[in-house]
Amino acid sequence: MSDFLSKNEELLEKPIIIFGSGRSGTTLISEIVFQHEDLAWHNNYQELFPRFAGINYLRRLFDNNMWRIIGMNTQNNKSFSNYMLFRPIERYDFWEAITGPRIDFSRNFLLNEKATPEEREHIRTFFAKLIKYQKRKRLAVKITGPARMEYLMSIFPDAQFVNIIRDPVAVIRSWMEIYWNEQITNQLWWNGAYTDDELIKAKELSKNKFRFAAFQYKKLMETTQQEIDKMHPDIYNTSYEDFVKDPKTFASNLMQYLHLGPSKHVEKFMDKVTIANRNERKSVSKKTEITDTVKQEILEIVNA
Repeated sequence: MSDFLSKNEELLEKPIIIFGSGRSGTTLISEIVFQHEDLAWHNNYQELFPRFAGINYLRRLFDNNMWRIIGMNTQNNKSFSNYMLFRPIERYDFWEAITGPRIDFSRNFLLNEKATPEEREHIRTFFAKLIKYQKRKRLAVKITGPARMEYLMSIFPDAQFVNIIRDPVAVIRSWMEIYWNEQITNQLWWNGAYTDDELIKAKELSKNKFRFAAFQYKKLMETTQQEIDKMHPDIYNTSYEDFVKDPKTFASNLMQYLHLGPSKHVEKFMDKVTIANRNERKSVSKKTEITDTVKQEILEIVNA
């Protein structure tokens, strides 16, 4: 074990890992948690310099009252000033760099995969530096897509997971609106978990983008549950619907589960951010509109 890691192991106790499918509410919920003053997190500058832990010293320059006022709703704020701020972000250049060439972190389910002892020490050392240089006490990260639970627990065995789910129809509509297009709706976005029969089924379903998306959403949910059943993690299972029903109670319960004390920063953030149930809103275009027939097809696949 490196000298730095041996002296800073306590920084890696009970890291928080927030996950769920993309467009399930993970961004806003993680933004609330990340406001807590004890937490260090992956950030936009780290993504620019994925192998340089020292970039995390920048947080000490940005973390002041002005940064917190301007930086509200950080991941969804598209202003120029927001791009310059030190802010939490979810990207995968950093994960690909830190996990090394053996692991396809961004596009593989990583089922039955564990970090080697050398990989584990390297990753833990880097994250310990990230926390130390940000001058914080604990790590919090957000990922979307596959849970990658067995792999992550081989690195952080005492991690606290937050699993966020959302109505599948709302998720799939949002997938179509935000980052799916004709170039990628006919290929599987993640790999490493499908049987031969499932690959044949996927090819059949790829002719219909909504049914194809539902097939992939179902696989995400199935593999997540498989890993939960296998690994028995410390996990908080919740939903986007519970969150929007009563955001402040939701946040209070979640913070309590994660052993995070009261935070004025969290309270101020929640007072300023707009939270609304977007499940029943209209589609942004005819191409992404989900009719009752399409909704039924999605649910038949997801619930099969």
